Amino acid sequence: MIRSCNMSIRIPVPLLEKLIRSVEEEKFSSISMAFRSYAELGIHVESFRTSIKDPEFLKSIDELKQGNKIFEWVETLTDQQTDAMVHALKMEQEKRGSNGNLR
Repeated sequence: MIRSCNMSIRIPVPLLEKLIRSVEEEKFSSISMAFRSYAELGIHVESFRTSIKDPEFLKSIDELKQGNKIFEWVETLTDQQTDAMVHALKMEQEKRGSNGNLR
């Protein structure tokens, strides 16, 4: 059984509006469900960002790229894992800015 608790948090109005739009677009059944799902996705993204710095992970990705097996590997990932990867890549792209360099 999963434990739950009530909590009160402050979030920016634009973020709340995005959560409401997600519910209106029927991606989620409630604002609470949207918030929980996005929070869980954020945790997965942070975990992914940590794992991609691991030298063993980088080595295995290089091996997959050289053998053109990267697409086979991506196909083994769950939707949640690919969502986390896409989100992490978008975050990195935003950090780079218009000149392509990390800030």
